[in-house]
Amino acid sequence: MADEVFLFIDFDDTLSSSHDLNTQYARELSLLLSQDLGNEPGIWEPLIQAELEQSLALYSQKFKNSPLAGYTNWIEEERGRFLLEIARQAQVKLPSNESSAAYAARLQFDALTMCNASFPAAEETLRTLFDDNVRVQLASSQESQYLLAALIGAGIESYTESKFGPDLLDCAKEGPEFYKRIFESCRIDPQMAIVIDDQPTCLQWAKEAGARVIQACMLPNAAAAAEPITITQLRDIPAILAKMV
Repeated sequence: MADEVFLFIDFDDTLSSSHDLNTQYARELSLLLSQDLGNEPGIWEPLIQAELEQSLALYSQKFKNSPLAGYTNWIEEERGRFLLEIARQAQVKLPSNESSAAYAARLQFDALTMCNASFPAAEETLRTLFDDNVRVQLASSQESQYLLAALIGAGIESYTESKFGPDLLDCAKEGPEFYKRIFESCRIDPQMAIVIDDQPTCLQWAKEAGARVIQACMLPNAAAAAEPITITQLRDIPAILAKMV
């Protein structure tokens, strides 16, 4: 492509199925906890699933309509809370040689690198974009370390540059400020940015920040198309970008 293009792509339900990844993650994390702390994996897995839902609820309570409420500190504390709670329910003690937050971060990384719920043609598409000199960044509500591990697990990390989760910006993905901070971090004019996301609300925020957008409708139950440019498969992205620039 003649002009430099910065593509900011969402992760959950845009590059990867959130439902499938959560299922895989709970399974892999339960195996790690079973090896480290005892109990059968079948004891750990439902506790993990329940606390994943609780973590999402706590995120919504704190950051919905308040994107600048201190995400970077919160995610560190939440990792520790998550692990302490499932350990309490499983009636085991965590290792004493590191903090619960550090142990949780290490377990999260190891579990996610064993998972892959990417949509078909993810590697092919990102390789094509890389060869076309498209600078691919992640723009996700998941934190950067989660994204790094999940992308490694999917075998596509090397095709991406910055993994923009809220922790890198200290701003939750709950308004246009998230995208403004990303574009500022990349030192680009927002008009150089193209954002792909499955959520119409996020795309509206991206437009308010000055970007052009593409809606990902990857799942059978995806949100109704609200944008004129949409994709239903990842392999369509390179051709669409070529027309947009």
